[in-house]
Amino acid sequence: MRQYFSVLMIAARSTIYKILALLLLMTAVETALFWRLLRRAPTGELYSLQELFRVSGIPFVSGAAFLLLCAILCMVGYEVSGSRTRYTIQRLSVSEERATLLMGAYNMVCLFVFWAVQLLAVLLLCRLYCSHMDPMHYNDQSIFIAFYNNSFLHSLLPLDETSRYIRNAIIFFTLGISLACLSLKQRRGQKGVGAIAFFTVTATLTFPQRTGGFFSDLLIMVSASAVTLYYLYYIFKGQRYED
Repeated sequence: MRQYFSVLMIAARSTIYKILALLLLMTAVETALFWRLLRRAPTGELYSLQELFRVSGIPFVSGAAFLLLCAILCMVGYEVSGSRTRYTIQRLSVSEERATLLMGAYNMVCLFVFWAVQLLAVLLLCRLYCSHMDPMHYNDQSIFIAFYNNSFLHSLLPLDETSRYIRNAIIFFTLGISLACLSLKQRRGQKGVGAIAFFTVTATLTFPQRTGGFFSDLLIMVSASAVTLYYLYYIFKGQRYED
């Protein structure tokens, strides 16, 4: 068990401060964008809550931060400047396959934390909206309606749309495994940037979906599952090191 914990510590030491800084920066920028529009309300520029999230640019900031997070995570285990991560793993008596799965699990936790922080941030911004606006411009259902009608908010918290929760979980699982495989491929002298970059960007662009997009969710789930199966096969059956 200790050697498994050591693998996770290798991943955490190289990413934790970068991820914390990224989350703080994302939250600060989103708050600034939201407040910039919200403070205009007394002058007559009124937005509903869902419109405010749409025009503020917060979904784009979140998407950019998500891509940066994936870039940070994909560097875990990368061998740069003469480093030999494979030898470090071998000294811990952990097979490279298990180490990759552990790093994939660490990636999934980081992706989940990103989602949780982003959801908490938008919920706090919703409360800021309600505390700042005159009560005549919102009611007890305003936050619920915003999460139901805005594609970005709805995908963060899909309410009673079960397929969206499953889709998000599969995307996180697939990204966790595939990002860990990128460094594995690099250590084996192979390339895999194109496929992983394509899936990461696709997942980011297709994440915001309006309610009722079951078939879209299903397509993403099937595609992500196929990618997961491929990378799991590669971990255990793929070509080893090239000379």
